[in-house]
Amino acid sequence: VYQEQVMQIVQVIGGFSLGGADLVRRAMGKKIKEEMDRLKGEFSAGGVKNGYSKEHCDKLFDLIVKFAGYGFNKSHSAAYAMITFYT
Repeated sequence: VYQEQVMQIVQVIGGFSLGGADLVRRAMGKKIKEEMDRLKGEFSAGGVKNGYSKEHCDKLFDLIVKFAGYGFNKSHSAAYAMITFYT
């Protein structure tokens, strides 16, 4: 799973715009807990509006927060793989 996939999840389920999804990515990358807590409420509200249960949205966002502990974006992962391969 890459940060870009999390961005897509918050767009599709939480109803975030691309810019809003990028705010989630940035908060994940910088590990800003207060921002992630605020975004969880927005995600759950958007998910309920899109037909998902609040419990499901809360659990899903908790997984996103857990992922944020060591999530990478795809371009970094590919570059690190190439460096590993060459060394």
